[in-house]
Amino acid sequence: MCPHCKHQLEWYDNIPLLSFMLLRAKCRYCKKPISWQYPIVELSTALLFAALYLHFSPITGYGWLELGLWCLASVFLVSAFVYDLKWMLLPDRFTLPAVAIGLLLVVLAGTSSGWAAVVPQLLAAVVVGAMYFGLWYFSGGRLLGDGDIRLAVAMGLLLLVPQLFVAVLVAYVTGALVGVYLMSQKGKTRTTAVPMGPFLIFGLYFGLFFGSEIARWYMTFV
Repeated sequence: MCPHCKHQLEWYDNIPLLSFMLLRAKCRYCKKPISWQYPIVELSTALLFAALYLHFSPITGYGWLELGLWCLASVFLVSAFVYDLKWMLLPDRFTLPAVAIGLLLVVLAGTSSGWAAVVPQLLAAVVVGAMYFGLWYFSGGRLLGDGDIRLAVAMGLLLLVPQLFVAVLVAYVTGALVGVYLMSQKGKTRTTAVPMGPFLIFGLYFGLFFGSEIARWYMTFV
């Protein structure tokens, strides 16, 4: 619905990008401006789908199902990114489907490559989930919310172990840099809340696209 007049929008008012352009960035009913947030999110999602296609190419057999599941997971992850950034909340309706899709991908990998190959991934999901649960529990929810725990489990299920390591590292580094920047701004303090979800999701995709290569490069120095 329109956030201004609360009119229930028709399907043709919600065609990604096209409706925004045809309506000239204004609500069809009250003529109030439509936020640029909507086309930016729609375009970002389309580019993410294209990046996933290129990442998994060439695609054969189960690869099409894997790509489809990743695109479906991305719908929930992009929604979680925007929602947490705007409201500092990670609802279960975004994180739990991502966990379920991660489990489906693990089952798919176990079916095609053997179950022994997915044991490290399952253990990594448990470990990272337990780590985030500990941070949440012992900080009394001050360091992160409980939605971040489920998001971390989803990361562990969606990513291979080397990718997950890079993803968590990138999430913390980017989060720390943004935190330092915010503290340098007038009126911001160490107690200023910063949502963790967007950094975890950014780290997740960074780990997916670049994590394996970075991990291999790192191991050449060990």
